[in-house]
Amino acid sequence: MSLNVLVFPCGSEIGLEIHAALRHAKDVCLHGASSVSDHGEFVYARYRQIAASTDSGGLVEALNALVEEWAIDIVLPAHDSVIPLLAAAGDRLHARAAVPDPDTAATCRNKNLTYARLRHLGIVPADAGAPGETPYPIFAKPAVGQGSHGAEPVDDATRHRQLAGSGIEYVFSEYLPGTEHTVDCISDGEGRLLHAAARTRARIKSGISVRTEPAPADPAVQAMAQAIADELVLKGAWFFQVREDAAGMPKLLEVAPRIAGSMGLSRMRGINYPLLTVYAYLGRPFSVLAQDWPLVLDRALGNRYRTGLDYARVYLDLDDTLLVRGAPEPVLMALLYQWRARKVPVVLLTRHAGEPADTLARHHVSAGLFERIVHLRDGSPKSAAIAAGEAAIFIDDAFRERADVAAARGIPVFDVDAVEQLLDLRA
Repeated sequence: MSLNVLVFPCGSEIGLEIHAALRHAKDVCLHGASSVSDHGEFVYARYRQIAASTDSGGLVEALNALVEEWAIDIVLPAHDSVIPLLAAAGDRLHARAAVPDPDTAATCRNKNLTYARLRHLGIVPADAGAPGETPYPIFAKPAVGQGSHGAEPVDDATRHRQLAGSGIEYVFSEYLPGTEHTVDCISDGEGRLLHAAARTRARIKSGISVRTEPAPADPAVQAMAQAIADELVLKGAWFFQVREDAAGMPKLLEVAPRIAGSMGLSRMRGINYPLLTVYAYLGRPFSVLAQDWPLVLDRALGNRYRTGLDYARVYLDLDDTLLVRGAPEPVLMALLYQWRARKVPVVLLTRHAGEPADTLARHHVSAGLFERIVHLRDGSPKSAAIAAGEAAIFIDDAFRERADVAAARGIPVFDVDAVEQLLDLRA
């Protein structure tokens, strides 16, 4: 039986990682919602923008409407601010939410509360003290926030007083000059820690780690993971961040009871944190198979497209289009299977010097992917092979061929560099 999973807000970096992790899960049907227009609508096939947000109120009611409409089994939060709200909602939300109890959710949302809760474990940095009463530099970070937004070293009492009087609650702690790591953790449905894996934060953009790789195992970090797990009893995916002090000992920066946007690094090595989070909160047993090999994750802006094209047939060139530099072009191969699944016929329209079927066979491309193969040998224009008034598109690397078809048939034409807009990766 398929599980209906709702992700909110689905267009965040966390929501995008959840989509990447669950889109192929055979027992999951993904749904996404956001309170603003975001990238989620280009990624989630079942998507809804709702008017309510964490700031405007009415979010639980708006989510409940989707829970009822889509028969949602579990809601996955994809932003830190959503977690305490859903935790506080309790039974008012008509589906299970992947959040801890209200007290733990509130504790993790505020770093001052986190440090107070975990100080007895000996893992949190020392308090800096009042302005002018502490040696500088110290470190300041908003108590409520995510990533490294607003964090800064403070070099003197003047800046310390400015931040303390800013009206924003800060954490002021000892300055930690060492290396910073994120530690991805997975716990079972009873809150027992199953695995903890540290990774580097090699490149940061807008407070988010966009380049990361596995860090060497550190017994002190592993012990910290176990101590936090024993104290907070978190389920499913969670993570914490550490930074080394002057003596090289890791000190806690924050704990987040959620999926992290860069957990895809561990997913590539066999641990699907979002899927295991669903299992943990729904009481399904699971085990973890941790694997180890060198791997680097680097993230950058990527493109998704939504076209208004309506076409019933595709005309596709062979040389330097479907076959590029002696090999099938991957995006066009994916499109061929997409079109076949959607019953859009594809005509291979080519001036190939040899026998097209033989060439396709050499490259292990099935001729059955095509409605028919039109092999032009007489120099006639490709537009002559396309019926007038047909709702079709034409793909060819040659500008001359595209210009002819566009002028003679008035249909959309594409070079290879433009076909990615036709690919639908939503799930």
